[in-house]
Amino acid sequence: MGLKDLRNEFYDKIRARGQMPDSEMRLRKQIVKLKELRAADTEELPQLRDDVQGLLRAVNQLTLENQQLRNELTEPRGRLRVLPGQPTPPSPR
Repeated sequence: MGLKDLRNEFYDKIRARGQMPDSEMRLRKQIVKLKELRAADTEELPQLRDDVQGLLRAVNQLTLENQQLRNELTEPRGRLRVLPGQPTPPSPR
């Protein structure tokens, strides 16, 4: 009989008496925790995907606005007009 067979036989006898080995109890607790984490991730993931899409739209909008502002800075200033106002008094000579 090999070592693996002895181990399996040992755990079979423990289970037959209604006891669970400590290693199995720890693993079962870990499985429960992992399932809870996975459920939380499943709820959070769609919201994160929506957030990413919103952020991408904002980045695209800001990129467009930035490009427009850069274009305005490089265009000639000929678009400026002087608005009529009150005549300025002559400067003292």
